Amino acid sequence: MTTTKKNALTSARNVIVTNSYHEEQIAETYHNGFITVNHSWQIVKWNKAAALITGHSVGAVMGKNLWKEMGKMFPLRFQKFFQKSFLDLEILNTEKYWGIQGKWYDVITYFDKDSLSISFKSKLAPLHPLKPERKLKILNDLYKYVTEVTNDCLWEWDLKSHLLFWIDGGHKRVFGYPIENVLLPQHFWENRIHPDDRKRVLESIPKNTLKNQGSIWEIYYKFRKANGEYAHVHDSAHIIYENGKPSRMIGATQDISSWKLSELHLEESERKLSLIARQTVNAVIITDDQEKIIWVNDAFTNITEFTLADVIGRETGSFLLGNENNPLTIKYLRKRIKHDQPFNCDIVNYTKSGRRYWMQFQGQALLNQHGSIEHYFAMGTDITEKVLLENKLIEERLNRQKEITQAILSAQETERADIGKELHDNLNQILGAAKLYIEMAKTDDSILPMALEKTSGYISTVIEKIRQISRVLASPNMHTIGLLESIHSLIEDLITVYPIKIEFHQKNITEKNLSEKAQLNIFRIVQEQLNNILKHSKATYALIELFVFRKKLHLKIKDNGKGHDVLLPTNGVGIRNIESRVEFYHGATEVITTIGEGYELNIAIPYPLIEGV
Repeated sequence: MTTTKKNALTSARNVIVTNSYHEEQIAETYHNGFITVNHSWQIVKWNKAAALITGHSVGAVMGKNLWKEMGKMFPLRFQKFFQKSFLDLEILNTEKYWGIQGKWYDVITYFDKDSLSISFKSKLAPLHPLKPERKLKILNDLYKYVTEVTNDCLWEWDLKSHLLFWIDGGHKRVFGYPIENVLLPQHFWENRIHPDDRKRVLESIPKNTLKNQGSIWEIYYKFRKANGEYAHVHDSAHIIYENGKPSRMIGATQDISSWKLSELHLEESERKLSLIARQTVNAVIITDDQEKIIWVNDAFTNITEFTLADVIGRETGSFLLGNENNPLTIKYLRKRIKHDQPFNCDIVNYTKSGRRYWMQFQGQALLNQHGSIEHYFAMGTDITEKVLLENKLIEERLNRQKEITQAILSAQETERADIGKELHDNLNQILGAAKLYIEMAKTDDSILPMALEKTSGYISTVIEKIRQISRVLASPNMHTIGLLESIHSLIEDLITVYPIKIEFHQKNITEKNLSEKAQLNIFRIVQEQLNNILKHSKATYALIELFVFRKKLHLKIKDNGKGHDVLLPTNGVGIRNIESRVEFYHGATEVITTIGEGYELNIAIPYPLIEGV
């Protein structure tokens, strides 16, 4: 029997057994004999009235089989009547004549909680059978009592006369029809069935269908209310047979719109979730409250190579997690699951064939209506490609940093070597010549004037060379003269020594928008590139442009030298040194050059650069 059907029958059963009073008290208060038997027909209740009527005390009958031990007390038709009640699980109200007692009895039987209860009370023998209106009154009294404890709309349907009896205002309360305890033609009800459901409902009516006595008619459909709206309803009724044919139905109509709509929304949500779970490229895992896998989607199999049959009933950590996972990540994951909290983390896994891969897992505990864990839902995204790319970028960045560091060290070594060469090969020889003239003057007074003049010239040359070396090595005072003046000063020093024309143009530069360190690094870039031009390009002209455009500081340095093929590798440390300074400011470096067409260096860094850089 379905849950809905049981609920429909419960309303009528509760007429006899109510939760407002103790059942034993009711049985002893009434003058009715009251007997209860279990499914094995063993007597479990026998009240005082039953003892008085039958002449058997409670102690003599308790625990005995009603038919084996007490069968002689009741006529055979009683036995068949009680057995029918037990099998049909319904309330039966009838009158029976007990020959041994010589009396008529009102007998009501009803099934409840796997037991059959029998209430019987003697009455004067009727002079004639009960009139139909008396039977209707008994039923109406029963229905009225039922309507006080349920919102079901009770009705009785005469299948022969095609008349319906809506009882005690249920349809008025629920559907808004101003009808109460009135006979209605069947077509009044039929016309209020939704057109899409009408044929199906009418074909289900057991007009001439032969069925076993005690069967139930049950159907779902949409029913039009008095305001024109349609409600989802459930009809459930007992079919009453006469001469083996259905003659009447007694039942209830229940408005199930709220849970039907909830059910439809739930079905739609489940359908969409199922569609998403099956179609998504992400792995989906559902576990029970013990973290045992109960379902995975196809994407999970595609990523992990494990099928549902491979993993069902297993914990994910027993076959997926890699040993190289960060212990803090595993601790976090277990703690979040333990406290029913959502989690989001990256973990290393292994496929069925042993291939390592990375997954980003997001999980959530699913609670039931009582707040208890029912399932865990987790979705995993394969981030292997992303992790490998990040690792590659990190490796390249480290290699790049090593190259930059090596370039800086090489530049320093080259600079030291150049200074050493200049001191040894040039200044040392000049000083040696000055010393020679001084020694000659000591022994020959006639050459003293000439020797002093030569010596003075050599010493002046050494002083100038030392000054030039010092200016290259020492950092210009940006706080005093600033970036722009330092570049102009550098250019003047170079063009006095080297046969090259150098122009410098600047636009929209505000030095206060550049920190002293930023100004110094820009100056070193200009100095480095001019040094490259003088050493390698054989250029006769160079142009320096410094300007601000779209919140970027642009530096362009180009020459008319020999250029080079950008496709060929270069071992120059100068350009690497420049790139390292630009990268420090998250800038970009571009080189434009071809053989015989000169060389152009373009740099762009954020502007302004003030705090800490």
